[in-house]
Amino acid sequence: MTDVLVIAGSRSDEKIVEKVTKTLEKLDISYSVEFASAHREPERVKSLIEESEARVIIAIAGLAAALPGYVASLTSRPVIGVPVSAALGGLDALLSIAQMPKGVPVATVGIDNGQNAAFLAARILALTDEGVTGPPPRTYAEAGVDESEVAAGLEVLSRYVRQSFSGHDVPVEFGHFANLVRVGDGLYVALSTDGVGSKVLIAEMVGRFDTIAQDCVAMNVNDLICIGATPVGFVDYLACARPLPRTVLEQIGQGLRDACRTAGVPILGGETAILPDIIRGHGDTALDLAGTAVGVAREDEVIDGRAIEPGDAIIGIESNGLHSNGFTLVRKALLATHSLEEKTNWGRTLGEELLRPTTIYVPHFKRLKEAGIEIHGLAHITGSAFRKILRLGDFHFRLDEMPLPPPIFDLVRKEGNIEWEEMFTTFNMGVGLVVVVPEDAEEEAIDALRPLGGAQRVGVVETSGKGRVTIKRFEVVIE
Repeated sequence: MTDVLVIAGSRSDEKIVEKVTKTLEKLDISYSVEFASAHREPERVKSLIEESEARVIIAIAGLAAALPGYVASLTSRPVIGVPVSAALGGLDALLSIAQMPKGVPVATVGIDNGQNAAFLAARILALTDEGVTGPPPRTYAEAGVDESEVAAGLEVLSRYVRQSFSGHDVPVEFGHFANLVRVGDGLYVALSTDGVGSKVLIAEMVGRFDTIAQDCVAMNVNDLICIGATPVGFVDYLACARPLPRTVLEQIGQGLRDACRTAGVPILGGETAILPDIIRGHGDTALDLAGTAVGVAREDEVIDGRAIEPGDAIIGIESNGLHSNGFTLVRKALLATHSLEEKTNWGRTLGEELLRPTTIYVPHFKRLKEAGIEIHGLAHITGSAFRKILRLGDFHFRLDEMPLPPPIFDLVRKEGNIEWEEMFTTFNMGVGLVVVVPEDAEEEAIDALRPLGGAQRVGVVETSGKGRVTIKRFEVVIE
């Protein structure tokens, strides 16, 4: 049985119909679409309503806009009217739909606001169907990624990981950004593995795959530098539902190559798996992309936060947008009401903005080392966002000088009605890498980083009984 019948009075209303149907698809609500005029085809409208088993009806009309009211007179099911802008900017249609007589109610949304009609239909359906979703989630957990459950699962695995350390020289505690193992006299090999996550769904929707290839490399090499290791090699893992078109493989290959050049590493190989029963994704290019990076470090190059002291300066290096985290929440906050093709207020399409690649911070790391800067700690702001800084030790990381987040973060926050604390524990908010240096090295470090883009002091390290991050401007406390 179809959940929603979408009926429009004219083919000229197709753009509004599309707003409704795209939102219903994102909410996983079944629907059917019909075009029929209440004025010219009243008998056909009547037949459609009588034959439809839909539980909610969305009626779209402009000008005199008789359709929603006529439909409501034919059924006791909920009817949602969508007024369409025309000669009077839609005001005529709005008043026609809203001013229904008693006993023939029509729920009315804003002019051309097909998205809200779909959301209202979802709420109505949710009263009797737990499988139907309502408004967008306000937290990562509501979106389907509960970090507390993830942490509990990692605690189970960590027991076995730590047991495997026995008999090996592993200098960094489990749970840091990456780890190392001694392979020679004072020489360590470092490993990191990570994937692109649900951002690949945006790539599949847009049909662009080069930037997620850079994400894949960046997510790994950026974690390696956080323990002081210099990346030396990379391998990828590409899983797909079916063999991918050559054009898609070209984009992925070029993206991996260019990103590895930026990171200063070769691609040493990889694996391609065809998994039709596992990979679902979006459309014919459903895939998952992950990778592993290898690095090396001398014993005196290892960075794990133990050198951090109260008074150290905290430097933030700018991100290139959302990078590759929090996309389960982003998709549900934005895509129900926005199209990937629509222009943002800052000039890019939404699809272009969401696919901006993760910045590779290996050149920044190397620049600091070349300048002789003593690095006390590094934090890659990815999943869990600014909670990641707590990995550096039991200090108070006071971030009093954080820059204003770029506009994409504000759009996500407002559309999803998301609290600031949730934003700063899910997204990088414009700062993709945090560097902790001695106070007297702050200016020299910023000068060294300046040719590579935005870097600024964002805070200071203070004594604390336990790990804590405070972001004064936004009244956020993370413990």
